[in-house]
Amino acid sequence: MNSSFLYGVADDIDRLITLDVNRRGVIRVLYEAARERMGKPLVLAAAEALAGAISPGSTVLIATGWPDRPWITPEIGELDGPPGAALLGRGLHRALNAVPIFLIEDELQPAMRATARAAGFAVLPPDQAIASCESPAPLHAASVIGFPKDVSQAAAEAERLLKLYRPRAVIAIEKGGANEKGVIHNARGMDTTRHMAKIDELVKAARRAGIITIGIGDGGNEIGMGLIADVVRAHVPFGSRCVCPCGSGIAPAVPTDVLVTASVSNWGAYGVSACLAVLTGMADALHNEAMESRTLREAADAGLIDGNTGYVDPGADGLPVTTHTAVVTLLAQLVANALSPQGLALQRRPGGPGQTP
Repeated sequence: MNSSFLYGVADDIDRLITLDVNRRGVIRVLYEAARERMGKPLVLAAAEALAGAISPGSTVLIATGWPDRPWITPEIGELDGPPGAALLGRGLHRALNAVPIFLIEDELQPAMRATARAAGFAVLPPDQAIASCESPAPLHAASVIGFPKDVSQAAAEAERLLKLYRPRAVIAIEKGGANEKGVIHNARGMDTTRHMAKIDELVKAARRAGIITIGIGDGGNEIGMGLIADVVRAHVPFGSRCVCPCGSGIAPAVPTDVLVTASVSNWGAYGVSACLAVLTGMADALHNEAMESRTLREAADAGLIDGNTGYVDPGADGLPVTTHTAVVTLLAQLVANALSPQGLALQRRPGGPGQTP
């Protein structure tokens, strides 16, 4: 594919998923910092890394889940994250025949299973999901497993998973990252460490093993934001000083190889799927509006809440389902136009349209 053409499409995807629709006021500074670090459109950096690493039948570990209002119960989770994880897993499966294994807190496994099923997966134990790639009749499977909250147990589990399943990539979507003192905070600067699966340990183990790591986030406190921790500390509320006794702010300490920032973390996942669709020529690597609506609805029916409003409702980050489906509509149009006869003709033109990397 013409690199200039792909760069231009990816740049448009980046612009779409970073529109500050919910007016949080932080995405622009986060995006500009991440773009400077990556040196190219963020979704392109992620899509190229994934396409270069994943072979048919290989596994990808995708961590998500944010216990919301855990001081009441750890069984309530946020709607931003699990739908993005499930639908990016679908995109990786469609485009690259990957087998997604979703990692989440034990209490949120039922909701994640429902969300993955809404994205079209048969949810099976890992060994069966991997074996489904060799099925003589088609079966599209993924797996959902719990991950420890204790740091030492998480470190041991990370090594076990990497050895057992040999993933080609580790992705964290809307997953809390620990600061330099090992404390994980929500966007309000509150300590949520005790209730969170310690996915930082998996990211560190994957980086030591040379496995590609990708972080997707929207607020500055998620895994991956360690890549731009200085910017988070300087520009994000509670970035340098939180409201908990640690006093060290919400900026995560551990970086990922690739960071994708978006106004809503789910949108970051969708943007990666859209870019992967263009990169591979597999348009249906990006889901459609009906599947977006169904996935949000099933996730809500499984008890996940809009973290802004506190309602069990098929929206996320204070935005209704119609806004999320509209984003998918626009992404799908970008993909369709890029893969149309006219788009393919532009790709073959020397230099092509768009910016040069």
